[in-house]
Amino acid sequence: MGGGELHVADLVAGLHERGHEVHLAVRRGSPLPERVGAHVAATHVLPLRNSLDGLSAYRLSRLLRAHAIEIIHAHLGRDYLPAILAAMWAGSARAIVTRHHYLPLKRNPVYRAILRRADRIIAVSDFVRRTLLGLGLPEAQVVTIPNWVRREDLTPLPERSEARARLGLTRPLVITTVGQLAPAKGQEEFVRAAHLLRRWRDDCEFVIVGAAPTKHRAFEARLRRLVGELDLQACVRFLGHVEDLRLVWAASDLFVLPSHGEGFSLALVQAMAAGVPVVAFAAGGPTEIIVHGETGWLIPPGDVAALADRVRELLEDPALRARLAQAAREAVRRRFDREQILRRIESVYEAALQRATPSRARRSGAEEEAYG
Repeated sequence: MGGGELHVADLVAGLHERGHEVHLAVRRGSPLPERVGAHVAATHVLPLRNSLDGLSAYRLSRLLRAHAIEIIHAHLGRDYLPAILAAMWAGSARAIVTRHHYLPLKRNPVYRAILRRADRIIAVSDFVRRTLLGLGLPEAQVVTIPNWVRREDLTPLPERSEARARLGLTRPLVITTVGQLAPAKGQEEFVRAAHLLRRWRDDCEFVIVGAAPTKHRAFEARLRRLVGELDLQACVRFLGHVEDLRLVWAASDLFVLPSHGEGFSLALVQAMAAGVPVVAFAAGGPTEIIVHGETGWLIPPGDVAALADRVRELLEDPALRARLAQAAREAVRRRFDREQILRRIESVYEAALQRATPSRARRSGAEEEAYG
């Protein structure tokens, strides 16, 4: 469950709470059904192999008709085309897609032509929106709606000492990064910054939270070797996947986001909502979340020395950390309020339904004539 999946899970719950009937279409083995089962009318398991999976698109179109579904909302690039084609073939649904990732989509002309048939494309940041417009999509088609702070992100944290004991952390100061283990997430830069910081202080524990998917197991092995080569085994901890991040936030003195790029970063707003001071590379979405010097610090992407310097400065100034943390907490709770953003997504759905397709309009006219 990455940030995108967590967003979908909470979106499903939020739509259910607001009175909508929600169906879930997933690949076999997805963790989503177990997490949102109480909020969905039904779960439909489909192959959804790739963006060219016409069979899944056809089966989706049948589901749309069978259940009178009005909106189909896709969240992974692989699923955009099947969802859009399903809406087109069903003739009774509107397709919405959300782009969570900052990497550009395929520039294939056929792909772009079908993408234009989506009623709206939601970008989770203006940075992501610009990458979409770079495909030549109409500006009016792409709208920015960020992710939000979830309710569980606002619940009271465990006691600091309890959290550290449960996570096995012993040093006075804890600097944490959270994210899937992958080269683009910047854990190597985090480890190298830890190596520089150790020259100045020996009271820090550097915590890496996150697991590696199969394709990045070699990167994880290389990262662990680097920790050994830099003689950091005593102060760098790999915690793997942690289900309840409130434990991590309660134990942390500082959160670092060293990603090479982020569409948004749910982990960043979670840390800020929890009152943990943050430092991030100025790469994409974080530049729209952090106000530099007011709610956190932004560092030139990839600059390990600057990252180490800024972390050292914050560790040496508890009052500054407290000021940044308080401002960050207030800012993200105000700017990324769950109910307000859910309402914005709901408004996208409502507007899409008001823009009837020609076939739908003709059908509605025929029905009015038949029943007139």
